[in-house]
Amino acid sequence: MVSRKQRFRTVLLIIILAVAIVGGVFGVSYFTDGVTFPWQVAATVEEPVQAAPEPVKEEPKLVIKEKKQDEAAKKEEELKKAKEEAEASIEKETEKTEEEPVDNLLNDMKLKYYGKLAVEDSHLVDADGHEVLLMGVSTHGINWYPEYASAETIKSLRDTWGINVIRLAMYTSDYNGYCVGGKDNQEKLKEVIDDAVEAATDNDMYVIIDWHTLNDSDPNEYKAEAIQFFGEMVRKYESNENVIYEICNEPNGDTTWDDVRKYANEVIPVIRNVDKDAIILVGTPKWATDLDSVLDKPLDFDNIMYTYHFYAGTHHKAERNALRDALDEGLPVFISEYGLVDADGAGDLNEKEADYWYDMIRKEYGVSSCMWNLSNKDEGSAMINADCDKLSDFTEEDLSESAMWLIDQISQLKHSDLEEGVDWIEPEVNNKDSQTKSDKESDLDENKKILQKHLRKIRDRR
Repeated sequence: MVSRKQRFRTVLLIIILAVAIVGGVFGVSYFTDGVTFPWQVAATVEEPVQAAPEPVKEEPKLVIKEKKQDEAAKKEEELKKAKEEAEASIEKETEKTEEEPVDNLLNDMKLKYYGKLAVEDSHLVDADGHEVLLMGVSTHGINWYPEYASAETIKSLRDTWGINVIRLAMYTSDYNGYCVGGKDNQEKLKEVIDDAVEAATDNDMYVIIDWHTLNDSDPNEYKAEAIQFFGEMVRKYESNENVIYEICNEPNGDTTWDDVRKYANEVIPVIRNVDKDAIILVGTPKWATDLDSVLDKPLDFDNIMYTYHFYAGTHHKAERNALRDALDEGLPVFISEYGLVDADGAGDLNEKEADYWYDMIRKEYGVSSCMWNLSNKDEGSAMINADCDKLSDFTEEDLSESAMWLIDQISQLKHSDLEEGVDWIEPEVNNKDSQTKSDKESDLDENKKILQKHLRKIRDRR
């Protein structure tokens, strides 16, 4: 039997062991932060302000976010301001362009103005006997499109296209024609001509006054009116060395050369009685294509040239050969009207045939010419696009392919003797037999080679 003393010792030992175990557990937990003691809880409750550092740590994040938002807003404001400035600049440039149109055409040269002209040995020449070249345009009927014969348009074409001649096509019998539209209409047409002649003179250009017969196929139908008209014109422009008279446009139908010859023999003296030296152009039968009849029986006047018309879309090799034959026979020819489309004025530019014609009439023979037609009529031959209502400062977008083709051909003459301001090229040797053909060609620079045959003819005549 266990004594009381022994039981006491046993209980005491158990208590000591329990205290030791509990003390050990609390000691480990204290050093590993695993247990929060009552006095720690009390401290936290008593000092709540010290828990505030947590929000303080987040404060910088809030500041950064607000800063980014401010920067984004600032950039957006700058972009908006830049956009407004750009739009204002574009609007300002547009207004400037409208006020001061910028010419974007490639041609920056003008064809030469030669002064008083004459016809010599079948060629159009200047006062010194040097062959000249006129290249320009023909208006459509000034009865319908008088605005394109204005001073504004003529000056613009001289400055930006480089042309040196304009033809004023005045219809005689069609709607509002000179012979059928009444006296008031006649006065209006003469005012258009007067303004155009003055503008051409001011801009060193030649101007052709064209009695544009068409549906009145025989010019004799209105011969009396023609005599009165040209008598008035020549008295008005007697002192203008730049005025050329075309006494009938395109005799056609059954009209023969004998009919035209009879008409010309009565009209030409009216001009010659006032101006004995004026250049006069005479239309030929079959829409200004019958040169054979003229060769058989030419007119007996000085300073006369015969007109030939072609359209590259319709007239090809056979027509070129007919013209070549007449030129080789020494007939003085002026191409007062041509187009690069079909003969009816429709169709697209036939560039291949246009180049063939160009090589012949300019490079090979140096024949002067006027392209049809200066208007914005909705047809292939019109030089101004139908949706363009401008009268000057035309851009490439305003012009037809035909007009741009003409401008390109003129621009190719830059730095040649045909350019305004370039002196005439004097041949080194007057005797053409003293130089071989290859020698002459070697003396010409690259820009002159395109004119070598033309210049060789000039040298031969000298």
